Amino acid sequence: MDFNRLLSATNIDRQIFVPAAITILALVVPISLFPEAAEHYANDLIGRITHGLGFLYLMGALALLLFLSWLAFGRYGDVRLGRAEDKPEYSKFSWIAMMFCTGMGSSIMNYAFVEPLYFMQGPALGIAAGSTQAAEHALAYSFFHWGFSAYAIYMLPAVPIAYMLFVKRVNLFRMSEAFSGVLGDRVHGPIGKLIDILVILGIIGGTATTLGLSGPVLAALFSQTFGIPNSFGLQVFVLILWTAIFSWSVYRGLSNGIQILSRINAILAAVLLAFVFLTGPTLFILNLTTDSIGILATDFFRMSLWTDPIAQGGYPQAWTIFYWAWWLAYAPMVGLFTARISKGRTLRELILNGVCFGTLGSWVFFAVWGGYSVFVQTTGGLDLTAILSDQGMPAAILAAVSGQAMPALFMFAFLVLFMVFTATTMDSAAYVLASMSSSSLAGDQEPTRINRVFWAFILGLTAVAMLLMGGLKAVQASSVVLGTPMLFLSVLLAVSFLRMLREDCGSVLASRHVIIQPVETPEVQTAQTSETTHFPGEAGLPDPS
Repeated sequence: MDFNRLLSATNIDRQIFVPAAITILALVVPISLFPEAAEHYANDLIGRITHGLGFLYLMGALALLLFLSWLAFGRYGDVRLGRAEDKPEYSKFSWIAMMFCTGMGSSIMNYAFVEPLYFMQGPALGIAAGSTQAAEHALAYSFFHWGFSAYAIYMLPAVPIAYMLFVKRVNLFRMSEAFSGVLGDRVHGPIGKLIDILVILGIIGGTATTLGLSGPVLAALFSQTFGIPNSFGLQVFVLILWTAIFSWSVYRGLSNGIQILSRINAILAAVLLAFVFLTGPTLFILNLTTDSIGILATDFFRMSLWTDPIAQGGYPQAWTIFYWAWWLAYAPMVGLFTARISKGRTLRELILNGVCFGTLGSWVFFAVWGGYSVFVQTTGGLDLTAILSDQGMPAAILAAVSGQAMPALFMFAFLVLFMVFTATTMDSAAYVLASMSSSSLAGDQEPTRINRVFWAFILGLTAVAMLLMGGLKAVQASSVVLGTPMLFLSVLLAVSFLRMLREDCGSVLASRHVIIQPVETPEVQTAQTSETTHFPGEAGLPDPS
C-alpha cells in the first residue's frame, strides 16, 4: 500500500497532516542536534515577542474575559449545543474533571509549590523583594495567572467549535470551521488549512512547554522515590514510560481511556490536597487564601493591564505575558477537546462551568500547596527560596514534598499523580491533533487509532527534544512563538461566532413568543426565518413562554 492509500485508509487529511508533521519534525530534529544554538535563538525570540507585543496580550486576555462574561449572562446564554432532546454524554463530575485535567495537566504540579516563592523573590508592582507585602501578594498573583483570565482564553475556542459540531452539525472537527462566520466557504480552502496547521503547531508548542518543564521534575521524583541516580538515561526512561501511559489512554478512546484517567486524576488530587491541608498549617492556609482573594479583587484590573513601562523590571513580560501566550498556545487543544465533550450543554453552562470550576480547581492547588510553601518560608521552617535559587525547580519541589507528613508515602502518591496528570493532558492533545488531521469526523465520531497513536509518538519525541534543549527560557519560547498567531485568531474567532449567533438566533431572541421548530437537513445547517422561526441543527433555546 502506498503512502496516499495509507492516509486514505486511516481517514487522514494529507493536506493538513503532511505539512504539520514535516514542520514539527523540521523543528524538533535541529533542536535535538543543536540544543545550544536553539536555546540562544529561543531566548532572543521570547524577549522580542513579550516586549514588542506584550500590551496586546494583556488587553486581549481582559477583552476575552469580558466578552465571555457578556456571552454567558446575555441573550445567547441559553443556546443549547445540540438538539432539543440531546442530553450530556458525561456526568458533570467527569465532564469537569476532563476539562480541568486537559487544561492544566502537570503544569500546575510544577508550579503550585514553587510559583509563590518566585514571586516572593522577584515581586510585581514595585514591591520590595522578601518583604511581608511580597509574601502576601505572592499567592494573589498565582490566583491571577491561573484564574478567570486563563480559563476565559481556554473557553473562547470551545464555544464556537461546540456550536459548529452540535448545532451546525459539520462533519469536520477543526478549528478552521469556527471561522466560517467571517470567512464563509473559504475555511475549506487554503486559508482554512493554514489556520489548522498553525493551530497544530501552537498545540505542539504549548505541550512542549509542559513536557520541557515536567521531564526533569519527574526524573527527580523517580530518583528520590526509588533510590536511582538521576541521569539523562533516567529522564529518557521516564519519558518513554510516560508516553506509553498516555498512548494507551488515547488508544482506548474517550470513554474507555481518557475519561477513566481523568476521574482517577481528580480523585487522587483531591486526596493529596486534603492531606496537606489537614496535616499542614490549616489556619495559615485559610487566612492567606482569604487575604489573597481580597488582594486580587482589589488589584485585578491593574494586574491585567500592568506593563511596567517606567521601571521596566521585566516582571509582566516574564510572567503574565508569558502565561497568556502559553494559555493561547494551549487554547485550541483545550477548546477542541472541551467542545467534543460538551454536547447537550448550554453556552452559559459551558462558559461558567469551564471558567469558574477551572479557576476554583487551580486556586485550591495554589492555596494548599503554595500556602504551605509560603508558611515554611516565612516561619523559617525550610528555606525553599534558597533551594529554588541554588538548585532549581525540581529540587525545591522535592524539598516541599519531603516536608510533608509520611514523606515516603506522600512522595510516591505525588509521583503517581504527576504521571497521571501529565498523561491526561497529553492524551487529550494527541486526541485533538488526530481529530484535526482527519479528513472527516462528525461530532460523535473518534479519529482512527493509528492516527491517535501517531500523535502520541510525536508528543513523546517532542519531550525528548525539549529535554535535550534544556533551560526554562528555551521551552517557554516554544509556546510564546507558536502561540502568538492565536492572539490575533482569537479576536477573529470572537467576531465570527458573534456573527453566527446573530444570523441564526437574532430573530428568535427578538420576540418572547417565538416557538423553536427544529429543522433537519443532510449537510451543514443554515438558519431559516419565517413567521415560525426555524433554528439550525435541531438545536435552540427553550421556549421563553
